[in-house]
Amino acid sequence: MLKPASAQRHPFISLLLLLLLMIAGAVTFMLLAFIAVITIYGMKEMLNASTGSASSIEVIKLLQLFISTGMFIVPALFFARLESQNWTAYLRLKEFPSVLILITLLIMISSGPMLELSAELNRNMNLPYFLRDLEQWMLIKELEMSEMTKQLLTMNTPGVLIFNIFMLAIIPAVGEELIFRGCLQKIFAKWTGNKHVAIWVTAIIFSAIHVQFYGFLPRMLLGALFGYLLVWSRTIWIPILSHFINNAVAVITAFVYQQKGISLDKLEQPDPVAYYVYIISFLACSFLLWIFYTTSLRYSLNLSDRTDGSRLD
Repeated sequence: MLKPASAQRHPFISLLLLLLLMIAGAVTFMLLAFIAVITIYGMKEMLNASTGSASSIEVIKLLQLFISTGMFIVPALFFARLESQNWTAYLRLKEFPSVLILITLLIMISSGPMLELSAELNRNMNLPYFLRDLEQWMLIKELEMSEMTKQLLTMNTPGVLIFNIFMLAIIPAVGEELIFRGCLQKIFAKWTGNKHVAIWVTAIIFSAIHVQFYGFLPRMLLGALFGYLLVWSRTIWIPILSHFINNAVAVITAFVYQQKGISLDKLEQPDPVAYYVYIISFLACSFLLWIFYTTSLRYSLNLSDRTDGSRLD
């Protein structure tokens, strides 16, 4: 009996195929976005958006929505179909374990202070003197991304809040998890034969692709957390839920701040807390992860370990 094409394909070829699909999807949906923007807003607003003008934020949001869909969601679905005839099993989409939802929520809440500590350590990072030019470039990029984020998070009505949750929480949670945990982590697992290496390599790439160097460490830790949640739960819905909670909390917090007249700069300058809070965060998160792991084993989500090498994803 002949093996499916994906079984014969080297992981490096699978990686190249995934990258090509992401590039093709991004370009195609960018063109569709340009057409939509010009049709709805006109060429002038399209040109204003390229300068990052605050007046064109609606255009930027529409472009963001199109590009995120084209670069992450669509390529992941195409890639899974090329890798396996049972693409839903490949992406771990068949089960939604309600028993793990509450534990997942508690994990995300308890990990907050610990992740904030890693963010603070990252922000205080200083490169050696001979890398000062690189550090200056990194700082400039960080300021640019910070300013863009503040524009995207500017919300005056509940309607804008709902749209931002869709654009900044739902779409990234689904798309990025399908690509990184659903596809990329599986490729590296097959390539290395080690799920831990696959999780951390994917987490590093996941953080690096955001091009926010002063938030690299917490984002990498989040990526690793999502990776382990996938391996233990054996379903992509759990990291998608975790990713959504992380992003949605940030969006809702920004909305609440603005309703209270608090500057969005406060989001990047959280109140200092006692170090014992970080210790409690670490212990609570570790305990909940153990509960999550043992609960996943106990209830056995009945997902096949034989599908497309899924033992290693």
